[in-house]
Amino acid sequence: MMGISEARDLVRSLMERHGVARSPLASLAGLVEEVGEPASKLLVSEGLKAGSISHSELGYAIAEVLFELLKLANDCGVDVETAFT
Repeated sequence: MMGISEARDLVRSLMERHGVARSPLASLAGLVEEVGEPASKLLVSEGLKAGSISHSELGYAIAEVLFELLKLANDCGVDVETAFT
């Protein structure tokens, strides 16, 4: 299992490897966009929206939110693990 600091470092490494640089505002916009996906999937799973959803699809959508949140933290120079504890 990966801890928060390890996940943060992985996100930073992936962003550097792929040459992706964002401003904190752009990362915030990406986070807000991704938050809508699990919300939509939960509406489907609760029967409030038409469609079908698997548990793995919901898990992936939540992981995307975490990825975007860690990108934002990196862009802002925030140590999420320290802030959380």
